Amino acid sequence: MSRPSSILRWRVQSDEHYRALRTLRREHARQERRIWRELRLVSLSIFALIGIAIVARRWRETHHVPIAYLWVFGVPLLAIGIYAATRPLAMKRAVKRQLDDDPSTHQERSYTLDFAGLRIDGESFHVELNWAQLIVVRETNEFLLFDTRKSAFYLPKRAIQWPERLEGVRDLLVEYLGDRADVR
Repeated sequence: MSRPSSILRWRVQSDEHYRALRTLRREHARQERRIWRELRLVSLSIFALIGIAIVARRWRETHHVPIAYLWVFGVPLLAIGIYAATRPLAMKRAVKRQLDDDPSTHQERSYTLDFAGLRIDGESFHVELNWAQLIVVRETNEFLLFDTRKSAFYLPKRAIQWPERLEGVRDLLVEYLGDRADVR
């Protein structure tokens, strides 16, 4: 059995928090059922192609721009485009608002990994997760991402001071999670 691997205390930094949430969102999208994502893209593409074909046909027949058809097909496509373009900015604002409104985000936190699971302690909160509650743990260049059914947590690698200690954390994760530990 491995010895407890207690991680040093660290404080949330706003730019790092944004990068972590963006990475968590990307990882969640990667886990999402790909067929549904592909079907949404295919249906949106078909809608756009049908709209272009109808507008082009009416334009060729009447030699005038069919404004009504442009409204029917163009406005929804434009709205989707604007949503996709502004989504990163909206996420940045939401992260900033979360950091400003939630005092627990400014607290130092301590992660402890041992035979019982993952424990996260702050000044006003305490989270205990046993190994069975962790669905997957993924390692990125900057973070360790811990996913459960209802929430996700991140640990910046900067909190793990020495490479030998990072190797110990990886070994512990592989020992207790097996294939659910996607670490290098």
